[in-house]
Amino acid sequence: MYNLNYKVMKKVCGLDVHKDTIFLCILTENGQTFLKEYSTLTRDIELMRDLIKSEKVQEVAMESTGIYWIPIWRILQGHVEMKLVNPYFIKQLPGRKTDVKDAQWIATVLQKNLIKGSYIPGKNIQELRQYERRYVHLCEQVTRVEQAIDRQLHRCNIRITNFTSKVGCVSVMGVVKGLINGENTPEELIRHIHGRITNKHKEKITASLKGVVSDSDRFAFRQIYEELELLTRQQQECIVEMEQIQNFITFEFWFYSVWD
Repeated sequence: MYNLNYKVMKKVCGLDVHKDTIFLCILTENGQTFLKEYSTLTRDIELMRDLIKSEKVQEVAMESTGIYWIPIWRILQGHVEMKLVNPYFIKQLPGRKTDVKDAQWIATVLQKNLIKGSYIPGKNIQELRQYERRYVHLCEQVTRVEQAIDRQLHRCNIRITNFTSKVGCVSVMGVVKGLINGENTPEELIRHIHGRITNKHKEKITASLKGVVSDSDRFAFRQIYEELELLTRQQQECIVEMEQIQNFITFEFWFYSVWD
């Protein structure tokens, strides 16, 4: 059983973070509490930070609630020692009274050193992870758009994807651009197919390129293809940013390993 009654040693702050509000509790060395509510607007978080600094708070703790903790962490970081705590661990601690507010309970268990903070990586790693999450999301969107292109081709009864490894390959994209540009006949479209494919199945591929394409189909192809181009460009931008950060991290690791 945890003992919540031994001597208080430091001035701490507990934050109960919600989507639109932050409840603050400052707990002093002698057990006095100060409660205040803030909005999650940047200017109010900055006012909260200034209060925490003026009160000479030694440590702040808050729960990792969704993504709502992130801007608060960014604004407070560097101004006071902080802990980000898994809500599950706080809920498991015994001894909480029913009339104690969440922020006050967080401050209490922080002051008693009963909670450990989660690992928060440095700024470069945080940014790298954000680019990686964005890149993964873009990959999912590219797959969705490629599936839309495949459906549109089948709608026009053009079966070229039966002979390629993936929808997004150069040959299929060449056929799509040809259709957008008004090409209709298999003889026109087959010029976009890689020779390695046509050499194996030329007759079948020629037959697969004969379809029924309307103006509305070309309109759909154009829009879908433009969306794919945008997503592909954004993927490359993410890769450039990730490589820059990875190069910096590698250099930083090398530099400190040399001079240690």
